[in-house]
Amino acid sequence: MLAGAAVTALAFAGNALAVQKLSVSQSATSLTIKVTQAQTDQQPAKITIYVPTGYSINSSAAPGTTIGTTSGSVFARDANIPLPLSGNVVVAPPDTNAPGCATGTHLAVWNLALSVAGQNINLPVHVDPTSGAEAALGAYKLVVCLSPADVPQGTPGRSPNGAQLLEANFTVNNVFQVPAALSVWKAITTPYAPSTGVPNAAGTVETRALASSGTVTLSARVTNKKKRTVRISGKLSQGGAAVAGSQVRLLLNGAASRFTARTSAAGNYSLVLRKTGKKSTTTFQARTTVAERDVTSTLCATPSLPPIPCVSGTASGFTAVSNRVRIRL
Repeated sequence: MLAGAAVTALAFAGNALAVQKLSVSQSATSLTIKVTQAQTDQQPAKITIYVPTGYSINSSAAPGTTIGTTSGSVFARDANIPLPLSGNVVVAPPDTNAPGCATGTHLAVWNLALSVAGQNINLPVHVDPTSGAEAALGAYKLVVCLSPADVPQGTPGRSPNGAQLLEANFTVNNVFQVPAALSVWKAITTPYAPSTGVPNAAGTVETRALASSGTVTLSARVTNKKKRTVRISGKLSQGGAAVAGSQVRLLLNGAASRFTARTSAAGNYSLVLRKTGKKSTTTFQARTTVAERDVTSTLCATPSLPPIPCVSGTASGFTAVSNRVRIRL
């Protein structure tokens, strides 16, 4: 998967569009980008990931500095088996360029120093601010090029072991300043034409990722003092948008309880509890873990670069804990 192919304007009709997925998860200090595709998809020749406006990038780390980790998996065509990848993200000199992929001096270059089946693979990520028409897609772009996997063994520039991308993750620490608002990341991916080692511009697709932390609120009120009943309610949202169908678990005095509720289409949840035993003060809190989820129908409604189709939209997963409410009953 060593980088080494430029995307040309050549087009090959009749190839099914790939359905790659992009996902982004973030915290105040770290950010993880994940790209996945099926084994039946063609190897990407070039992936350009656009960082939304509102983010800033700290590029002050010196070459040789480890700024994160990377992992994933490939399908090794030569061995006909999937293989895991792992390694570190290391800052490279800013004038590092994968052959045929990028030129000049960049804001930063992050080398994904990977190991797979005893072989070392260096995959540069070229980081630059956008300009001109590209500025509408994001404030920065991250550009990666891969080598063809399905050309004959011995072909110059072929990926080691015929390694074809299945999943790639990389996490960088203390690099991105993350905005509070909901953000939409975009990626433009051009695959190779089958068995040619030539990029297929007609197969280019867009993928998107929704990135934001989530919040869950909680309110509690006594509904009947005699019966000692309490109504707990709240709302689950991500970037201001309701999150439906997720389980919210109630914490009692800081400990997880058996009481749960599922959010409605509007992101709301509620449950009624009855207090037993001696009168005491109880602290109520809600916690939820929301898995990554498919939001293609809404996130891909308007492609960025028609006629390039937007084929997938993924909302990041998150864990959220609510405010505390104390009631004596």
